[in-house]
Amino acid sequence: MGVEPSGRVQEAMTGALDLARRFVSRHYPDVEAALLAGSWMRGEATSSSDYDVVLLFRALPEGAWRAMSLFEGRHVELFAHDLATLAYFCREVDRPSGIAALPTMIAEGVALVTRSAATLDAARKLAHETLRLGPPELDQAAIRARRYALTDLATALDGSHDTHIRMAAGAALYSALADFALRAANRWSATGKCRDWSMSFSHPTEGDCARGFIKGRRPNGE
Repeated sequence: MGVEPSGRVQEAMTGALDLARRFVSRHYPDVEAALLAGSWMRGEATSSSDYDVVLLFRALPEGAWRAMSLFEGRHVELFAHDLATLAYFCREVDRPSGIAALPTMIAEGVALVTRSAATLDAARKLAHETLRLGPPELDQAAIRARRYALTDLATALDGSHDTHIRMAAGAALYSALADFALRAANRWSATGKCRDWSMSFSHPTEGDCARGFIKGRRPNGE
């Protein structure tokens, strides 16, 4: 059972939805459906968070596009698709990469505009299908290659290297280790700040392991 957002968080989410609806109504009145996704809908947004808006059109002859716009002092990141481009990105881009950014936004996003329920339903069905299938399993060659890369980064953490080198290696290692932990377990990975959320959500122990590794200790505190 999900946890109900606090009153303050719920108020912020409502405000975010109102702003995003105004944006879509003003700039994309012909869109068939639009969704607000990302940190605002997870209740994790800060005052500097941008607004992730997915636009679904009847047809985009020139293909899918992505853009950043400034609206009422807020940054709005746009992900524009029709059903054909959405299917391509879900099946040929996101799923092979192991990072389900687009299908997650479609599946979890809150509708801002629904001029075509059929388009929105088809998009959600495709997103849920992609998420259900999961990422392709890593083969042994890929696992060996990733383990080698992790070991190579870890060697830069010893005291023989300058501080700036160890800091850069630690940042790269955290990202690579978190991605490996998720993908080796046949789970979806993520990018940026969403990767830490994905680790904690998918398996808290693995998230603690990755963070502890970078801090120079084992998960048991040794």
